[in-house]
Amino acid sequence: MDRREKILLVVPALLAAFAMALYVRMYRVFLWGWWLDEFDPYVRYYLARYTLEHGVGWWWGGAHFTQFWYPYGIDWGKVLLPGTSFYGLFVYSILRPFGVDLWHAVIAAPAIMNALAVFSAFYLGYRVGSELGVPNGGVRVGLVTALLVAFMPAYIERGFAAWFDDEPISLFLIPLGLAFLIDGLKRPWMGALAGVALGYIAWTWGAHFYIWNLAGLYALVLPTYYFLKLALTRREEAPRGRKRQQPQPQAPALPFSTRNLLLSYLLFYVVYAFFVAAIPRYGVASLTGAFNILPTFGLLAAAAVWALDTRLGISRATELLRRYIWLILAIALAGIGVFVVAIAAGLISGKFIATLLPFGRSAIVASVAEHSTTQFYQILLRYGPILPFIIVSVPFLFTPGGLLALTYLVTGGYAAATMVRLLVLLAPAAAVSAALGVVRLFDSRRLGPLMLLGAVVSMVMMLVSGASVAAQPTQIVTSAVGYPSDDFLDTLMWLKTRLPPYEPVASWWDYGYWISVVGNKTSLADNSTINATQIGKIGLGMMAPPQIGANIFSRGFGTKYILAIMPFTIYPINLQIGQAPVLIHEYPPGGDFLKSYWMTRIALENVRKEAEAVLGVPAGVSAEDFIYTRVMSYPGPPPGSYAYFTIGGSYYPVPLNLNRTLYAMLFSKERLFPIYGNVSQYLPWIFEGVERGDVFTSFRALKVTGGNVYLPVDVQQRLQGLATYVIQGWTQKGVEVVVDPLTGRTEDIPFVTALTAPLRLVYVSKPYGWVVVYQVTS
Repeated sequence: MDRREKILLVVPALLAAFAMALYVRMYRVFLWGWWLDEFDPYVRYYLARYTLEHGVGWWWGGAHFTQFWYPYGIDWGKVLLPGTSFYGLFVYSILRPFGVDLWHAVIAAPAIMNALAVFSAFYLGYRVGSELGVPNGGVRVGLVTALLVAFMPAYIERGFAAWFDDEPISLFLIPLGLAFLIDGLKRPWMGALAGVALGYIAWTWGAHFYIWNLAGLYALVLPTYYFLKLALTRREEAPRGRKRQQPQPQAPALPFSTRNLLLSYLLFYVVYAFFVAAIPRYGVASLTGAFNILPTFGLLAAAAVWALDTRLGISRATELLRRYIWLILAIALAGIGVFVVAIAAGLISGKFIATLLPFGRSAIVASVAEHSTTQFYQILLRYGPILPFIIVSVPFLFTPGGLLALTYLVTGGYAAATMVRLLVLLAPAAAVSAALGVVRLFDSRRLGPLMLLGAVVSMVMMLVSGASVAAQPTQIVTSAVGYPSDDFLDTLMWLKTRLPPYEPVASWWDYGYWISVVGNKTSLADNSTINATQIGKIGLGMMAPPQIGANIFSRGFGTKYILAIMPFTIYPINLQIGQAPVLIHEYPPGGDFLKSYWMTRIALENVRKEAEAVLGVPAGVSAEDFIYTRVMSYPGPPPGSYAYFTIGGSYYPVPLNLNRTLYAMLFSKERLFPIYGNVSQYLPWIFEGVERGDVFTSFRALKVTGGNVYLPVDVQQRLQGLATYVIQGWTQKGVEVVVDPLTGRTEDIPFVTALTAPLRLVYVSKPYGWVVVYQVTS
């Protein structure tokens, strides 16, 4: 196939793949509306808007933002990276002449960049496939790679519209930069382009350290593999008992130029280091840190290989390698030793140490769902259909370019296995490897037709899976619990219109960006999680008794308003006395009650002495034991003496003490009246029991629960001997609620509930009442 034929084949195919990829990635906003997804994209948009108004200089000059991390404020230029916001402004400058504003531009921006990844993925696949040794291997591998990227769930889930964050940009730049690195083995100046492409990732994503170290590892692996191969091959020559009458073998040679390796990697290293050093978050000091150990080793290795080649030649260098193999092992062990020292000295910490050592996670890191350890089914959901092709490709990746893909596949696979979020990091390597496996199997005379069918089936499975991912609603239209609901949007509009501008509002850190950017209020903590002590104090305020919690928020943080969310639904259960409606909390799951486990853990980890005193943790009791015997029940069959609650054979986590700020806010039945009116007095929580006339009947007495039972403390006397655990903090006194919003008429409603004083309910969200806002009254 000549150049003209390749162009006629490749260009239309790539344009079609791009069009399909763009449509798939834009589909969700057509379906669910033009909202940003998740949480971080909101602060990226906020900073893009601020940069548009104040120029780019503040990223380096500094700016104090008082609307975040109240009362201290924050300089985002030293905490976050500017690359995503810069890219959003670039897209805005292109779309602005067509009447597109910044909000809509940044929502579309990730879909555009991620769809363009079909071109960069083709380039990487082309470079790796060109060394495969099959006709038109580069074009074939490149096109299959591009097609996979267009529909891979791993690409789509972090690259569709509204995901205005670091991954969409990185998924385009990673294959582009790696392809430049491979090209650098023939044209050294391409190393500079690799530095630019991969260096910009340093301006967008904290995971750029992996890419930097991947390049350094490749500079070590490439010469090491080929030198070892030469050394071992020489030993197998001239078998015993056979005379050497054959011609002398050719002098050993490497399939790449050591000079080009050094020059291209040196250019990459310098350019990349410039990008890192130029950012206030990192600065020049980061070049002397632990994350630059492996890249520097790679540079030294490239220089050493070039020096050996220049001074001694490959033949003699190979002989020296055979003699002094122990020296290579000593250097490798020294590198491992430096790495261990860096960990011991605390130079690698946080999410990075959680990736390297999955068991070394702080409570804050572990509390984030996307930082959890990856389960095998999560790998299958993203890569299952192409996993067989990835495995098949491995033996064919031992080429100069293939070794980069193999190194990426192995190390990226380990990172993906340790943290759910990093599954996306594996996507470029998985796509290229799978494409190579498909092409190799196509060329098999016996398996070719069968593999064609297998590839088609795999592609259909990927398409179906990718389409389901593309149709997912954004977080904010599901109130962050995965079920379509306008409750949180209603809350944010209420905050924006009913409270004074920039009024501080306390909440768990998940919702900080939404409160500040959409609600136009001041948040106490957010997803940047930069101040563990402040998050610990917020957790303590939430889990302390209401009187103490109100004091922590009003005096310690200077805020009068506290926001919390807990989804719930009404579900009828069949009892011996008939059917009764009950309230099932955390249905769908994802609210603050389930997060109260982490609120307690983080408080005990970061403000331990104060938390132990306020929460009443007995001496010598671990956080886990305290939580599951004093705070909430165990969510499944418990070990030891942990509390648990069952109904209908299912385990439910339930509160063990309602005399906590958060639990009083979530479980007080006062919140039900704006939604259900007077019917609220007949709606018990699932762990409470039911009222029948004047008689309170426990679920245990009705024989619908098993195991430990939880009852309001003030009805314990009626049910002696039935309760293993007793829920604290109940009252059967009347609660005054507004029964007529127009006149303000109130009525004293007697029912079992939790008292929230000194907090006063000021808002309940619509339509389901999942979000509440309380005000500190004294």
